[in-house]
Order: sequence, then structure tokens, then C-alpha cells
Amino acid sequence: MKSIIDYLQEKYGSLMTVEQLAQALSRKPSGLRGVLQKPTEPWMFELNRVKRRIGRRIYFPTVAVAALLSGDFGHQEPGS
Repeated sequence: MKSIIDYLQEKYGSLMTVEQLAQALSRKPSGLRGVLQKPTEPWMFELNRVKRRIGRRIYFPTVAVAALLSGDFGHQEPGS
């Protein structure tokens, strides 16, 4: 059985766009953008902390998304 990180990296690569993140979280991209602009939950703050801008695009490390989905988000540094 594949782990969450293996599955996400195989499907999306090492960085995920907002659209890909929304798909992984079963949310609409516009709704996800809205909650990330005005975070109210700890997971929203953590995702904002790890996001990366490349030009006008926003990316999220796949490792951080996998940690969020597995419940280890606050316990692991991205990239480790």
C-alpha cells in the first residue's frame, strides 16, 4: 500500500498548485483561496506558512500537504 506522500508526489510532483491542493482536499479552488486569505484554523495558518511564490503562482510543498492529510502537520518541518 502506498503512503500518502508517495501517492501525492507521484500524482503532483514536489510542489502543488492551489488547484491541485483543492483537489486533494476535496474543495473548490476559489473556496480554498478564500480560507487561505483569512485563515481561522491552525491548518490554514500552517499552509500559509509553507507556501511558496514563483512569479504570480502559489505552490505548496507536497510533503507539507501529505503531513496535513496524515495529521502530522504541526510536528514535521517541510522538506524533512
